[in-house]
Formats: sequence, C-alpha cells, structure tokens
Amino acid sequence: MPTSEVITIKQPWASLIVHGIKDIENRTWPCPDKYIGQRVLIHASLKPDREPYMIFNDVQADAIDNCIMDVCGYYKQTGAIIGSVEIVGCSINHPSIWAEKGCWNWVLKNAVLFDKPIENVKGKLGFWEYE
Repeated sequence: MPTSEVITIKQPWASLIVHGIKDIENRTWPCPDKYIGQRVLIHASLKPDREPYMIFNDVQADAIDNCIMDVCGYYKQTGAIIGSVEIVGCSINHPSIWAEKGCWNWVLKNAVLFDKPIENVKGKLGFWEYE
C-alpha cells in the first residue's frame, strides 16, 4: 500500500489551507528541500487553535469574508486528514497576508479539499507518513 507525507496543522488554519484561502504555512523551521514541489496531505489536529477573533488580523478577516464558522468548518473537522496542498517554496518575510514576519513561510498552491475526510487519524509533529 502506498504512503503519503502528511503535516498536522491546527484548525482553523488547516481548513483555510485546503480551501485555498491561506497560501502560507508559518513554521520556526524551513521546509526540507525534499518537500518543495511536492503534494502533502493536510491533517487537522485534534485540538484547534484559539477562537478566530483572537487570531485573525483585519486583512485576514476580510480575506475569508467572515465565513470561518461555516465555509471552513472551524470546530467541524478535527483529528482527520481533510485535503492536500503543494508546497512550492519557502522564504522569510513573504508578502502574503498570511505570512508571519521573522519566521519561515512555506508557500502553498493548488489546494484540494477532500469530499470525505479520512477521520480518526492521530497527528504527529513534523512530517509523517500515512498509509
């Protein structure tokens, strides 16, 4: 059975990525070269991030059109592989509204939201394999 590389991301960020809204994943470490140009699965961690009103700035809130509760499934899907995305680059201080300054910004494109998530999957730190 083939394996796929997965990265675990907290909600609502995971849903924003697979909906093609968030084009950057911020990390304290650079994306390993072997993943640049590759499609990876997006796992929504079991525990979501803080409430949306505490984490979005005004520009980000406008970009999602205040739809995080319904369109992006905040609170709806955790502990599951919900889609995939291609990692196409890695930089510091990317101009995207989603890029945090002073950390590594992984550039994402061609997001896919799965019609049916792969549920009851436990996440891990860093990249990991799923069969």
